Amino acid sequence: MICKLINHLKLIIDTVKFLKTKQILYQILYRLKKFQYSDNYIPNKVQLSWNEILKNNDTYTGNKSFNFINIKHHFKNDIDWNEKSNDKLWLYHLNYFEYLNQKNMTKEEGLFLIEDYINNYPSIKDGKEPYPSSLRIINYIKFISKNDVKDLNILKVIKEDANRLSVNLEYHLLGNHILENGFALWFAANLFNDKRLYKISNKIFITELDEQILSDGAHFELSPMYHIIILYRVLDCINLDIENPNKENKILIQKLRVLAPKMLSWLHNMTFKNGSFPLFNDSANGVVPTPAEIFQYASLLGIKKSTSSLDDSGYRDFRNDNYELIADVGEIKASYQPAHAHADTFSFVLNVEGVPIIVDRGISTYNISKNRLNERSTKAHNTITINDKNSSDVWSSFRVGKRAKTKIKYDSDNILSATHNGYKNLKSIHYRKWTFEKSKIIIDDKLGNDIEAKAYLHFHPKSSVSIKNKIIFINENIEISFKNLMDIRLLDYSFNSEFNNPIKSMKAEISFKKDLLTSIKIK
Repeated sequence: MICKLINHLKLIIDTVKFLKTKQILYQILYRLKKFQYSDNYIPNKVQLSWNEILKNNDTYTGNKSFNFINIKHHFKNDIDWNEKSNDKLWLYHLNYFEYLNQKNMTKEEGLFLIEDYINNYPSIKDGKEPYPSSLRIINYIKFISKNDVKDLNILKVIKEDANRLSVNLEYHLLGNHILENGFALWFAANLFNDKRLYKISNKIFITELDEQILSDGAHFELSPMYHIIILYRVLDCINLDIENPNKENKILIQKLRVLAPKMLSWLHNMTFKNGSFPLFNDSANGVVPTPAEIFQYASLLGIKKSTSSLDDSGYRDFRNDNYELIADVGEIKASYQPAHAHADTFSFVLNVEGVPIIVDRGISTYNISKNRLNERSTKAHNTITINDKNSSDVWSSFRVGKRAKTKIKYDSDNILSATHNGYKNLKSIHYRKWTFEKSKIIIDDKLGNDIEAKAYLHFHPKSSVSIKNKIIFINENIEISFKNLMDIRLLDYSFNSEFNNPIKSMKAEISFKKDLLTSIKIK
């Protein structure tokens, strides 16, 4: 018991030491008190134009029925905006109000939902937290602007949400949360022509945009899904300014017009030719626009992608007429906000002739659970694990303790090699080298000492996978062979391209000692 307590204490220390002082101070501050700001002033002329180019996914199906993250729920009587029978992420989606701007939402139905929410506003709990408040502010403003709604009660709720948010900014979390806070306050500042909200939002953008958008255009949490979320919001801001020019927006919009092409370039580099993106870290389909939709949105705003590599984010892509491979040789970012990071160092995904073959297994939940821990673990990715240990100490739902440090050894058009020290407690360094040929990929794994380990390969559910003479055969045109293996097994696993939608699939578990050479041959 004492030993377990000591180990847990070490884990907490290894997690907290990466936090910024600001995060720790605000964690304490917000636990002590929730702050309020009263300002009921609504200008006489409140009017914005909104050009709705990109619509959200259909999540409201009518008659008080909703479908978020593959969980359907019908309210037989009144809508319970504090609904607790589903998980918190579902409740958050209910309070985001993204469905106001879905394809088939009518003005009348949208107003009904908003008015019902306003009638229950005093009793709202989780929905008044900063993150759902941020998304709701933006979605309300889009809806009332495109439908020319001038309802004083709606404006009062938007203003109250914005005022409360302005004094409860998520500095304890930072990351994508604080940016969403900034975007929401900026939308509200434009709606109300509020100089205080302009000042607060611009302060967030000045410090956070340069830090969170890396030199190669990636959002620094290194999740393709969250990258799309932030890029979507960047395009929204540019869209709003085009429709409503305002000198207060000049500096911010200039900055976003520089960042947007870089962010588009990163997304382009991370998108396969079949239009999909890899599910690295916390990523899932069905909750964000597709890359094609984002590219079209940008194009209609007159924004084109720039040309850049994936260097700063730690990803590498290799493509020819036969295959596309994207590898992860980076470290966990942001160091102080690794909530959406996985222990996936040196994992990779592979498409052959436009078809997904070796995949990231994705995520099914954010709930603290065995599934969540498993989906973030090293053995849930296409890399090496020793003694079933994680290369980085992922724990709880969004925590990371000690992290693997990587070093790029060689990086060229056809060779990529790197090391990481995630198993230094086991006195081993993991070296992995990819060699890319026209119809073959060779992966060379070496460990620092004579130690047993396991390599994993996760196959797409639609792949036909079999083993004969310790060779893996896939779809009649791919062979994967090994040197120095001890044993190989095919096991079941749950592929999660979407939340709460597990699909049975196959993975290979390859046991070896010290060295393993893997050859992926495409016929």
